[in-house]
Amino acid sequence: MNLMPSRAQKLLRCIDAANQVGVEIGALDKPIVTREMGQVYYVDHDTTETLRNRFADPSHNIDLQKIVEVDYIWGEKGLSELFQDQAAFDYVIASHVVEHVPDLVGWLSEIRSILKPGGILSLAVPDKRQCFDYQRPVSRLPEVTEAYLRHSRKPSPQQIFDQVNSAVSYRGSTAWSGTIDTSKLSRISSTQDALNVAKTAFTSGEYCDVHCWVFTPASFLELLSNMAALDLLKFEITEFYGTKGCEFFVSLRATDQAHPTEIKHFAKSRSHEVFAFPMRFAETIVQELRFLKRKLKGLGIIKSKK
Repeated sequence: MNLMPSRAQKLLRCIDAANQVGVEIGALDKPIVTREMGQVYYVDHDTTETLRNRFADPSHNIDLQKIVEVDYIWGEKGLSELFQDQAAFDYVIASHVVEHVPDLVGWLSEIRSILKPGGILSLAVPDKRQCFDYQRPVSRLPEVTEAYLRHSRKPSPQQIFDQVNSAVSYRGSTAWSGTIDTSKLSRISSTQDALNVAKTAFTSGEYCDVHCWVFTPASFLELLSNMAALDLLKFEITEFYGTKGCEFFVSLRATDQAHPTEIKHFAKSRSHEVFAFPMRFAETIVQELRFLKRKLKGLGIIKSKK
């Protein structure tokens, strides 16, 4: 019996899609909640047709015909304005979205504005150690607060330059799993390319989509704790899964008052690979049992099945 929760199960751990109403942001061709599963509204930064044109190149590995029909365009209008005629939602799902938003505090605040008290924000977040962000430093509170105070609506020239200049691949891939041989990392672009891209975006005013924020699980939780201490976060952590593949998972519950000490507990737990929730303990136990079984086989105490 496989006790390891799937990716979808982690994202839906605190959500009852069949009996709740929610929003999924940036679903593209792989929605976590389909319309057959429950009442869900799809939000993206462009129309379905525009997304199909944008991802037409086969290198994006997007099935154009499976891109969901976008219900609302999130850009010039905020979420509360888009959904002003809707009742508050039970959940919001965002897979590999949070790292792209120019104003992290503002983005989380907008999502909080459309959630019921106790509503869930379920996130899948790339771990910088397992993707092309490998060489970039983790995002820090001063950068987050600056973007918040500026009400940033586009990535800054610094963020654009940093991604293009620092992005790497490993054996031809931009995401990977497990430990790597860092000598095999290859830069994707040159410093001159980075300057050209940042300069073009700055002078033209066009939106250049990059990873504005860079996280590890521990740095993400520490950042949330610091935001809570400044009363910039109206969520509490209700579920957490450490990195598997290139991503980790966090479920946040809408609240009126976040508790930074509680979030710090999660950050410390992550540092020691100890997690507070039963499913994570199950994962750890399964891994330890498999390790023990291999050791016993190696010692000849138990024999392999023929």
